[in-house]
Amino acid sequence: MNYFLFFGFVRRCIDHFQAVLTSVRNGDLSARASFQSTGIIGRLNDDLNRTIAHLEATKEKVGRDDLTNLPNRAALQQFFQETSNSGFSYLLYFIDVDQFKTINDTYGHITGDRVLQFTAGRIGSAWSPGQRLYRLGGDEFVIMEQIGTKNTKSTQLTKSRIAQQLRVPYTDGQITFTIAVSIGVYESSGQHEDFASVLHKADQKMYKAKRQKHESSLPFN
Repeated sequence: MNYFLFFGFVRRCIDHFQAVLTSVRNGDLSARASFQSTGIIGRLNDDLNRTIAHLEATKEKVGRDDLTNLPNRAALQQFFQETSNSGFSYLLYFIDVDQFKTINDTYGHITGDRVLQFTAGRIGSAWSPGQRLYRLGGDEFVIMEQIGTKNTKSTQLTKSRIAQQLRVPYTDGQITFTIAVSIGVYESSGQHEDFASVLHKADQKMYKAKRQKHESSLPFN
């Protein structure tokens, strides 16, 4: 009788831990073991949870940009892969800081980094629920917005919000100037398009928007 009781207990432990590990393999790093026991099983339960928590923290760190603390390109690519077969259309706003090289050359890279942090904060103040902001790299940012149908009003509203937030000038000691950005918007169904091609198309939209600006327009005065 004791043998069967012990065997049943071990079987429940194994099934529980396997279920947790299956969730982790499927990408759910919030899964935790909750088998109440003492001794070896209790320690195994705690060790498993500590390992999963470490994986979750590592994943979060890898998916974050060190300078702005925004989700980075790797996080954007993962989101794209997770939603590519969702059936939803989405808008990708490709945002580029105008004349950023001039800012770097004029004021130095430390100021350039601070400008990127400031810009990230201002754009972050403009986004709305349903949108996700990423730093793609360099002076490039991306906003992802899932939509059911094409929504021109939503596109114009987002652009207006960003422009309004960037009217606040960047100030650092004796340095004061206004930052401008160019935004290209690409709409995709999320199906039959790979990550690189979607970024490329959005990038081309951004360069088109940049070319349409007056050539004498500067991001600071």
